[in-house]
Amino acid sequence: MNNVVKKIISPFEEFLHTEAASGVILLFCTIVAMILANSPAHETYFGILNTKLGFQIGTYVVHKELLLWINDGLMAIFFFVIGLEIKRELAFGELSNPRKAALPIAAALGGMVVPALIYVAFNHDGDAVAGWGIPMATDIAFAVGILAIVGPRIPFALKIFLLALAIVDDLGAVLVIAIFYTDTIAAPALGIAVGLLGLTYLLNKIGVRKVSVYVVIGMLVWFAVLKSGVHATIAGVILGLMTPVFPWFSRSAAKEQITKLLEEVEQHGMDQRDVFPTSAHDSLAKLGYVVKESAPPLDRLVDILHPWVSFFIMPVFALANAGVRLEGASLNAVFESPIALGVALGLLLGKPIGIVLFSKLAVLAKLAEFPAGVGYTKLIGTGFVAGIGFTMALFISGLAIKSPDLEVYSKLGILMGSVVAGTIGFVILKIATRDR
Repeated sequence: MNNVVKKIISPFEEFLHTEAASGVILLFCTIVAMILANSPAHETYFGILNTKLGFQIGTYVVHKELLLWINDGLMAIFFFVIGLEIKRELAFGELSNPRKAALPIAAALGGMVVPALIYVAFNHDGDAVAGWGIPMATDIAFAVGILAIVGPRIPFALKIFLLALAIVDDLGAVLVIAIFYTDTIAAPALGIAVGLLGLTYLLNKIGVRKVSVYVVIGMLVWFAVLKSGVHATIAGVILGLMTPVFPWFSRSAAKEQITKLLEEVEQHGMDQRDVFPTSAHDSLAKLGYVVKESAPPLDRLVDILHPWVSFFIMPVFALANAGVRLEGASLNAVFESPIALGVALGLLLGKPIGIVLFSKLAVLAKLAEFPAGVGYTKLIGTGFVAGIGFTMALFISGLAIKSPDLEVYSKLGILMGSVVAGTIGFVILKIATRDR
């Protein structure tokens, strides 16, 4: 029984450890981006981000600034990993059990609805109203990083709750991007994307296991979605959700095949160098294939991509997007900006109010119950920690706020709201766990 529990919990612990370390790097990159944007080197910084790169496939041409390649290209991999994590949670995690899933789902809904309403209260007309989706999401890396700083006294159940909440948040943000931040649809390109996704599903069903095939198709899907008018990152989420959660070989089949192949290898003996002879290489290759295909494709991809996303893609995104030029944006102007106030207060107040209120309603309705060791004080602290929007908030800000001048205030609102919410959440959780 202990081994089974360990197998279930270990992936979550590893995930949380990676996210905590990533949060530290993200913070460093954010500070560097702000320094570069407001230093004598700011022209070079923004000039690099505006450098145009592109390619052409037939009549389709893609020619974008480096900033857009990061936001549309690299972030598609980030969203692919989000798709993988959502599917794993739905299949085996906290969201696979309706009773256990009820609380983080209710909390996430509250953490999306209330911040959006607060934002709209400040921005109920004009182009700025489109930014209502900005304060909805939670940055998993920063949030988990705060829990790691609080220390080992944080109940593991609370970490899992925050992780499940953040994943539901991400799913909500993905739906918002797909439904509300898509301007026009190019039917032919979208049809090609759907056809390629159908081909992906078919190849998986007939047993095609070569990763390179899916990489090529995935890139074509990304390109087709990009040209369709739907944001290209949605392709990453869909492909992630289509990734199989079960291995090609079941445990019993793998054990049978491995035993058989080991016997074959033993029959070949050893040469004078005490290594397997050439005649055994075929059996060894088959053995390696069985071992590899005994692990679920989803888990293998998460193991490969998650460190790259955490320690390369997200830091690069932060370097490219967190650099806000403060010239002309006085402190008074920030506090007088409806966009900055709507975003900052949506994260700072909307998140904890929405998470606590909807969680309380779910418990009162007997749809959910608090995990062991998690009371209202820790829930409030977690609500504030969930107010660290950052990565997804910056991403949605780039889609929602079309004016560069107005987007400055949106980014400043994200930074202010996230910093204050994270600090308050840290203090509350530190106090709540000091006697544990």
